[in-house]
Amino acid sequence: MKDTRGSFDNQKETDPSYISRLLRLPRGIERLEVYGEKKFFPKNQILVSQGEKTKYAYIVKKGRVLGHEYTPMGDELVYNFNEGNSILLEMNVLFGWECPVEFKTTADSELVCVTRESLLNAIMMDPDIALDIIQSISLKFMSSMDQIRQMNYHSAEWRICNLFLIFAEQFGTLYDGKTLLREKISQQMIASLLGINRVTAVRAIKGLKDMGLIEQINGYYCIRDIEKLKRHRERLIR
Repeated sequence: MKDTRGSFDNQKETDPSYISRLLRLPRGIERLEVYGEKKFFPKNQILVSQGEKTKYAYIVKKGRVLGHEYTPMGDELVYNFNEGNSILLEMNVLFGWECPVEFKTTADSELVCVTRESLLNAIMMDPDIALDIIQSISLKFMSSMDQIRQMNYHSAEWRICNLFLIFAEQFGTLYDGKTLLREKISQQMIASLLGINRVTAVRAIKGLKDMGLIEQINGYYCIRDIEKLKRHRERLIR
């Protein structure tokens, strides 16, 4: 049987645009946001519950929206974070689909609410907006497929290393020769994002600390050397 693991990781290195669960729309939201109404939503505001239909697609101007659900055992599964310059629920509002999971804000957020009629009008009026929507849907599909592939190919420790590298790209800032993550990220959040139990996450994070690859400064994770963390991730490939 042909070993395809090398090509999987080469793909991730050369085209990382869709691997993050912290979603953004690379082409930008400027064209589309004029078709909606800007509103403020406080932290922990539920936009749409599991099984409901949505009246709007939402563009995130500021803040963050979480897509998640709880298992019958009460464990939280986090599917993605919609960051600034992203759109969510566009498929559901266009096709009238029920939401398979709950979406809620995890910070005070400024969102642009776009109705189905406005979204359809925007798509018909501007081919670039049509491409924006196609790209957004495509990135979500590719991200979901990549998550499944990671679960099949890689250990929990590898996936945690990879997630720290994604966080570094999204939230990292230089600090005393290291990469400090500007967001407070809990071990439970990491476990929920990766679909692993908290004990496994705690054990893997402790291992990374013991090896001197990461540390915490005032509650914020800090990657001591990005290249060393990448090399360690590569050594974990099964």
